[in-house]
Amino acid sequence: MWNPNTPVSEDCLYLNVWAPMFKTPTPQPADSVPVLVWIYGGSFMSGTSTLDIYQGHFLCKSQKVVVVSMNYR
Repeated sequence: MWNPNTPVSEDCLYLNVWAPMFKTPTPQPADSVPVLVWIYGGSFMSGTSTLDIYQGHFLCKSQKVVVVSMNYR
């Protein structure tokens, strides 16, 4: 929920990337994994990709996918 007393910054355009650990230092073609790009909703009125419930490391580890999320304004 929006709190008008919360500091706001224009420094908000971030790309978050989570990738699974590979067994070899250099991933091989056989190690290819799908990429999930997630853009949160909010109709330009609310929302953020930085909430704890939207962190991609759980999905990345359990499903072996690269997870990408971003903030926008």
